[in-house]
Amino acid sequence: MNGVLNINKPAGMTSHDVVDQLRRLLHEKKVGHAGTLDPDATGVLPVCLGKATKIIQFLQDDEKAYEGTITLGIATDTLDASGKILSVSDSNHVDLDDVKRAFDSFVGEMDQTPPMVSAIKVQGKRLYKIARQGKTVSRTPRKIRIYDLELLDFRRSMLDTRYRIPDTRYQRPASSIQHPVSSIELDFRVRCSRGTYIRALAADIGNALGCGAHLSRLVRAKSGIFELKDSIPLEEIQAAPQSAFQVMRSMDDVLSSMPKIVITSPARRRFLNGVAVNGSEVVRYESEFRVDDLIRVHDEAGTLLGIGKATETYSSGALNPRAVICKVVKVLAKT
Repeated sequence: MNGVLNINKPAGMTSHDVVDQLRRLLHEKKVGHAGTLDPDATGVLPVCLGKATKIIQFLQDDEKAYEGTITLGIATDTLDASGKILSVSDSNHVDLDDVKRAFDSFVGEMDQTPPMVSAIKVQGKRLYKIARQGKTVSRTPRKIRIYDLELLDFRRSMLDTRYRIPDTRYQRPASSIQHPVSSIELDFRVRCSRGTYIRALAADIGNALGCGAHLSRLVRAKSGIFELKDSIPLEEIQAAPQSAFQVMRSMDDVLSSMPKIVITSPARRRFLNGVAVNGSEVVRYESEFRVDDLIRVHDEAGTLLGIGKATETYSSGALNPRAVICKVVKVLAKT
Protein backbone atom coordinates (compact mmCIF):
# COMPACT_ATOMS: atom_id res chain seq x y z
CA MET A 1 0.00 0.00 0.00
CA ASN A 2 1.71 3.17 -1.24
CA GLY A 3 -0.17 6.46 -1.14
CA VAL A 4 -1.46 9.38 0.89
CA LEU A 5 -4.69 9.70 2.85
CA ASN A 6 -6.30 13.05 3.67
CA ILE A 7 -7.60 12.24 7.15
CA ASN A 8 -10.09 14.43 9.03
CA LYS A 9 -8.61 14.03 12.51
CA PRO A 10 -11.11 13.90 15.37
CA ALA A 11 -10.63 15.82 18.62
CA GLY A 12 -9.09 14.02 21.57
CA MET A 13 -6.40 12.17 19.61
CA THR A 14 -2.79 13.02 18.93
CA SER A 15 -1.52 12.83 15.36
CA HIS A 16 0.60 9.87 16.47
CA ASP A 17 -2.57 8.14 17.74
CA VAL A 18 -4.04 8.44 14.24
CA VAL A 19 -0.90 6.93 12.72
CA ASP A 20 -1.02 4.01 15.18
CA GLN A 21 -4.67 3.30 14.40
CA LEU A 22 -4.12 3.35 10.64
CA ARG A 23 -1.10 1.10 11.00
CA ARG A 24 -3.29 -1.50 12.71
CA LEU A 25 -6.41 -1.04 10.60
CA LEU A 26 -4.60 -1.19 7.24
CA HIS A 27 -1.91 -3.67 8.25
CA GLU A 28 0.83 -1.36 7.00
CA LYS A 29 4.08 -1.01 8.96
CA LYS A 30 5.27 2.19 7.31
CA VAL A 31 2.89 5.02 8.22
CA GLY A 32 3.66 8.65 9.00
CA HIS A 33 1.88 12.01 9.10
CA ALA A 34 2.86 15.28 7.42
CA GLY A 35 2.25 18.04 9.95
CA THR A 36 1.24 17.61 13.60
CA LEU A 37 -2.18 18.66 14.89
CA ASP A 38 -2.76 19.28 18.60
CA PRO A 39 -5.01 16.73 20.37
CA ASP A 40 -7.88 19.24 20.68
CA ALA A 41 -7.65 20.28 17.02
CA THR A 42 -9.57 18.64 14.19
CA GLY A 43 -9.27 18.69 10.43
CA VAL A 44 -6.78 17.93 7.70
CA LEU A 45 -3.98 15.51 8.57
CA PRO A 46 -2.11 14.08 5.54
CA VAL A 47 -0.98 10.52 6.32
CA CYS A 48 1.54 8.70 4.11
CA LEU A 49 1.63 4.93 3.81
CA GLY A 50 4.25 2.52 2.49
CA LYS A 51 6.76 4.05 0.08
CA ALA A 52 4.87 7.36 0.32
CA THR A 53 6.50 7.90 3.74
CA LYS A 54 9.57 8.90 1.69
CA ILE A 55 7.82 12.08 0.53
CA ILE A 56 6.66 13.37 3.93
CA GLN A 57 9.38 16.03 3.92
CA PHE A 58 8.01 17.44 0.64
CA LEU A 59 4.47 17.81 2.01
CA GLN A 60 5.32 19.64 5.22
CA ASP A 61 6.58 22.93 3.78
CA ASP A 62 3.27 23.89 2.16
CA GLU A 63 1.16 26.69 3.60
CA LYS A 64 -1.66 25.88 6.00
CA ALA A 65 -5.15 27.30 6.56
CA TYR A 66 -7.16 27.11 9.79
CA GLU A 67 -10.47 28.22 11.22
CA GLY A 68 -11.02 28.56 14.93
CA THR A 69 -12.14 30.55 17.95
CA ILE A 70 -10.15 32.76 20.30
CA THR A 71 -11.63 33.37 23.75
CA LEU A 72 -10.49 36.70 25.17
CA GLY A 73 -10.01 37.29 28.89
CA ILE A 74 -8.81 33.81 29.88
CA ALA A 75 -5.15 32.79 29.60
CA THR A 76 -4.04 29.17 30.06
CA ASP A 77 -0.67 27.51 30.50
CA THR A 78 -1.01 25.53 27.25
CA LEU A 79 -2.48 28.51 25.35
CA ASP A 80 -5.54 26.41 24.46
CA ALA A 81 -8.64 24.98 26.14
CA SER A 82 -6.90 21.91 27.56
CA GLY A 83 -4.68 23.88 29.94
CA LYS A 84 -4.80 25.26 33.44
CA ILE A 85 -6.21 28.78 33.80
CA LEU A 86 -3.44 31.23 34.62
CA SER A 87 -5.40 34.47 34.64
CA VAL A 88 -8.90 35.83 34.13
CA SER A 89 -9.55 39.42 33.14
CA ASP A 90 -12.47 41.48 31.93
CA SER A 91 -12.35 42.07 28.16
CA ASN A 92 -15.30 44.45 28.16
CA HIS A 93 -13.06 47.33 27.05
CA VAL A 94 -12.26 45.58 23.74
CA ASP A 95 -14.39 46.56 20.76
CA LEU A 96 -14.64 45.39 17.17
CA ASP A 97 -12.26 48.04 15.83
CA ASP A 98 -9.65 47.06 18.43
CA VAL A 99 -9.79 43.46 17.23
CA LYS A 100 -9.55 44.42 13.55
CA ARG A 101 -6.48 46.56 14.23
CA ALA A 102 -4.90 43.76 16.24
CA PHE A 103 -5.56 41.24 13.48
CA ASP A 104 -4.05 43.56 10.86
CA SER A 105 -0.90 43.97 12.96
CA PHE A 106 -0.23 40.24 12.88
CA VAL A 107 -0.27 39.90 9.08
CA GLY A 108 3.18 39.49 7.56
CA GLU A 109 6.49 37.97 8.63
CA MET A 110 7.29 37.90 12.34
CA ASP A 111 9.16 36.10 15.08
CA GLN A 112 7.05 33.67 17.09
CA THR A 113 8.11 31.95 20.30
CA PRO A 114 7.00 28.28 20.33
CA PRO A 115 4.72 27.25 23.23
CA MET A 116 6.18 25.23 26.10
CA VAL A 117 3.69 22.48 25.27
CA SER A 118 5.10 21.54 21.87
CA ALA A 119 7.25 18.83 20.33
CA ILE A 120 10.25 21.06 19.68
CA LYS A 121 13.48 19.85 21.24
CA VAL A 122 15.60 22.04 23.52
CA GLN A 123 18.92 20.53 24.58
CA GLY A 124 17.69 17.14 23.38
CA LYS A 125 14.40 17.17 25.30
CA ARG A 126 10.88 17.70 23.99
CA LEU A 127 9.37 20.90 25.35
CA TYR A 128 6.11 19.20 26.37
CA LYS A 129 8.07 16.74 28.53
CA ILE A 130 9.81 19.64 30.27
CA ALA A 131 6.42 21.35 30.73
CA ARG A 132 5.01 18.23 32.39
CA GLN A 133 7.67 18.67 35.07
CA GLY A 134 6.32 22.14 35.77
CA LYS A 135 9.38 23.79 34.26
CA THR A 136 9.77 26.58 31.73
CA VAL A 137 12.83 27.10 29.54
CA SER A 138 13.79 29.82 27.10
CA ARG A 139 12.87 29.14 23.47
CA THR A 140 14.38 30.63 20.35
CA PRO A 141 11.78 32.57 18.33
CA ARG A 142 11.09 31.29 14.81
CA LYS A 143 10.37 33.20 11.63
CA ILE A 144 6.80 32.62 10.47
CA ARG A 145 4.47 34.36 8.06
CA ILE A 146 0.77 35.11 8.37
CA TYR A 147 -0.58 35.58 4.85
CA ASP A 148 -4.19 36.36 5.79
CA LEU A 149 -6.00 36.75 9.11
CA GLU A 150 -9.74 37.30 8.82
CA LEU A 151 -12.26 37.97 11.58
CA LEU A 152 -15.43 35.95 10.94
CA ASP A 153 -17.46 36.74 14.06
CA PHE A 154 -17.24 38.93 17.18
CA ARG A 155 -19.55 38.06 20.07
CA ARG A 156 -19.74 38.95 23.74
CA SER A 157 -20.62 36.37 26.40
CA MET A 158 -20.73 36.06 30.18
CA LEU A 159 -18.78 33.13 31.61
CA ASP A 160 -19.69 31.94 35.09
CA THR A 161 -18.64 29.24 37.56
CA ARG A 162 -19.98 26.54 35.23
CA TYR A 163 -17.28 27.42 32.70
CA ARG A 164 -14.66 24.73 33.17
CA ILE A 165 -11.64 23.92 31.09
CA PRO A 166 -10.96 20.15 31.08
CA ASP A 167 -7.30 19.29 31.48
CA THR A 168 -6.97 16.00 29.62
CA ARG A 169 -3.36 16.57 28.69
CA TYR A 170 -1.95 16.23 32.21
CA GLN A 171 -4.84 14.48 33.97
CA ARG A 172 -5.11 17.34 36.45
CA PRO A 173 -8.40 18.59 37.94
CA ALA A 174 -10.19 20.89 35.53
CA SER A 175 -9.72 24.63 35.93
CA SER A 176 -12.77 26.71 36.69
CA ILE A 177 -13.72 30.35 36.94
CA GLN A 178 -14.91 31.28 40.40
CA HIS A 179 -16.82 34.42 39.46
CA PRO A 180 -18.74 35.73 36.45
CA VAL A 181 -16.57 37.45 33.86
CA SER A 182 -17.37 39.21 30.62
CA SER A 183 -15.65 37.58 27.68
CA ILE A 184 -15.44 37.89 23.91
CA GLU A 185 -15.22 35.07 21.40
CA LEU A 186 -13.55 35.70 18.05
CA ASP A 187 -14.13 33.32 15.17
CA PHE A 188 -11.31 33.63 12.65
CA ARG A 189 -9.72 32.22 9.51
CA VAL A 190 -5.95 32.27 8.99
CA ARG A 191 -3.59 31.29 6.21
CA CYS A 192 0.00 30.85 7.35
CA SER A 193 3.41 29.30 6.78
CA ARG A 194 4.68 26.01 8.09
CA GLY A 195 5.70 26.08 11.74
CA THR A 196 3.08 28.61 12.85
CA TYR A 197 1.54 27.84 16.24
CA ILE A 198 -2.04 29.10 16.17
CA ARG A 199 -2.21 28.72 19.97
CA ALA A 200 0.67 31.16 20.28
CA LEU A 201 -0.98 33.51 17.77
CA ALA A 202 -4.19 33.50 19.84
CA ALA A 203 -2.28 34.27 23.05
CA ASP A 204 -0.29 37.04 21.36
CA ILE A 205 -3.51 38.62 20.07
CA GLY A 206 -4.93 38.52 23.60
CA ASN A 207 -1.81 40.19 24.96
CA ALA A 208 -1.96 42.85 22.24
CA LEU A 209 -5.56 43.60 23.31
CA GLY A 210 -4.53 43.81 26.96
CA CYS A 211 -6.76 41.04 28.28
CA GLY A 212 -5.08 37.71 27.59
CA ALA A 213 -6.64 34.91 25.53
CA HIS A 214 -6.56 31.24 24.66
CA LEU A 215 -7.43 29.19 21.60
CA SER A 216 -10.73 27.48 22.35
CA ARG A 217 -11.35 25.80 18.97
CA LEU A 218 -9.20 24.91 15.96
CA VAL A 219 -9.88 23.19 12.64
CA ARG A 220 -7.22 22.79 9.97
CA ALA A 221 -9.02 23.54 6.73
CA LYS A 222 -6.08 23.08 4.37
CA SER A 223 -2.54 21.74 4.29
CA GLY A 224 -0.95 22.30 0.89
CA ILE A 225 -3.14 20.59 -1.70
CA PHE A 226 -5.19 18.76 0.95
CA GLU A 227 -8.52 20.38 1.85
CA LEU A 228 -11.09 19.62 4.51
CA LYS A 229 -13.89 19.14 1.98
CA ASP A 230 -11.98 16.23 0.44
CA SER A 231 -10.90 14.59 3.70
CA ILE A 232 -12.15 11.26 5.05
CA PRO A 233 -13.14 11.06 8.73
CA LEU A 234 -11.02 8.58 10.66
CA GLU A 235 -14.27 7.03 11.90
CA GLU A 236 -15.12 5.92 8.35
CA ILE A 237 -11.89 3.96 8.03
CA GLN A 238 -12.40 2.51 11.50
CA ALA A 239 -15.82 1.26 10.39
CA ALA A 240 -14.71 0.09 6.93
CA PRO A 241 -10.91 -0.12 6.46
CA GLN A 242 -11.32 -0.91 2.74
CA SER A 243 -12.69 2.63 2.22
CA ALA A 244 -9.12 3.90 2.54
CA PHE A 245 -8.22 2.38 -0.83
CA GLN A 246 -10.98 4.34 -2.56
CA VAL A 247 -9.70 7.75 -1.45
CA MET A 248 -5.95 7.17 -1.31
CA ARG A 249 -3.93 9.44 -3.60
CA SER A 250 -0.75 8.41 -5.39
CA MET A 251 2.64 9.97 -4.73
CA ASP A 252 2.70 11.42 -8.25
CA ASP A 253 -0.71 13.01 -7.69
CA VAL A 254 0.15 14.75 -4.43
CA LEU A 255 3.46 16.00 -5.88
CA SER A 256 1.83 17.23 -9.10
CA SER A 257 2.63 20.88 -8.35
CA MET A 258 6.33 20.09 -8.97
CA PRO A 259 7.70 20.48 -12.52
CA LYS A 260 8.18 17.22 -14.43
CA ILE A 261 10.75 15.76 -16.80
CA VAL A 262 10.86 12.40 -18.60
CA ILE A 263 14.23 10.68 -19.04
CA THR A 264 15.63 7.84 -21.17
CA SER A 265 15.94 4.20 -20.09
CA PRO A 266 19.75 4.36 -19.62
CA ALA A 267 19.34 7.54 -17.56
CA ARG A 268 16.66 5.76 -15.51
CA ARG A 269 19.15 3.20 -14.22
CA ARG A 270 21.70 5.89 -13.40
CA PHE A 271 19.16 8.11 -11.65
CA LEU A 272 18.01 5.22 -9.45
CA ASN A 273 21.65 4.76 -8.48
CA GLY A 274 22.01 8.41 -7.50
CA VAL A 275 23.54 9.82 -10.71
CA ALA A 276 22.49 13.29 -11.87
CA VAL A 277 20.55 13.80 -15.13
CA ASN A 278 22.09 15.76 -18.00
CA GLY A 279 20.40 17.45 -20.95
CA SER A 280 20.99 14.68 -23.48
CA GLU A 281 19.08 12.22 -21.26
CA VAL A 282 15.84 14.21 -21.12
CA VAL A 283 13.15 12.92 -23.48
CA ARG A 284 10.87 15.88 -22.79
CA TYR A 285 10.25 18.75 -20.41
CA GLU A 286 6.62 18.99 -19.29
CA SER A 287 6.97 22.10 -17.11
CA GLU A 288 9.15 25.15 -16.71
CA PHE A 289 11.51 25.31 -13.74
CA ARG A 290 14.26 27.39 -12.20
CA VAL A 291 17.52 26.58 -10.49
CA ASP A 292 16.92 24.86 -7.11
CA ASP A 293 13.31 23.94 -7.93
CA LEU A 294 12.32 20.40 -7.01
CA ILE A 295 11.45 18.29 -10.07
CA ARG A 296 9.53 15.04 -10.54
CA VAL A 297 11.58 12.64 -12.62
CA HIS A 298 9.71 10.01 -14.69
CA ASP A 299 10.73 7.28 -17.09
CA GLU A 300 9.14 6.83 -20.53
CA ALA A 301 6.67 4.30 -19.11
CA GLY A 302 5.25 7.01 -16.82
CA THR A 303 6.75 5.67 -13.58
CA LEU A 304 7.70 8.24 -10.96
CA LEU A 305 11.38 7.52 -10.33
CA GLY A 306 12.03 10.16 -7.75
CA ILE A 307 12.66 13.83 -7.05
CA GLY A 308 15.57 15.92 -8.25
CA LYS A 309 16.76 19.48 -7.68
CA ALA A 310 17.21 21.66 -10.77
CA THR A 311 20.71 22.90 -11.52
CA GLU A 312 19.59 24.78 -14.66
CA THR A 313 16.64 27.01 -15.55
CA TYR A 314 14.24 25.77 -18.22
CA SER A 315 11.63 27.99 -19.85
CA SER A 316 11.50 26.97 -23.51
CA GLY A 317 13.68 25.20 -26.04
CA ALA A 318 16.38 22.59 -25.42
CA LEU A 319 19.09 23.02 -22.84
CA ASN A 320 22.78 22.32 -23.37
CA PRO A 321 22.95 18.49 -23.69
CA ARG A 322 26.16 18.48 -21.66
CA ALA A 323 24.63 20.49 -18.82
CA VAL A 324 23.52 18.74 -15.63
CA ILE A 325 19.77 19.34 -15.45
CA CYS A 326 19.07 18.03 -11.97
CA LYS A 327 20.70 16.23 -9.09
CA VAL A 328 19.06 13.35 -7.23
CA VAL A 329 17.25 14.32 -4.02
CA LYS A 330 15.05 11.28 -3.34
CA VAL A 331 14.70 7.93 -5.15
CA LEU A 332 11.15 6.55 -5.01
CA ALA A 333 11.25 3.59 -7.42
CA LYS A 334 13.17 0.33 -7.28
CA THR A 335 16.40 -0.10 -9.24
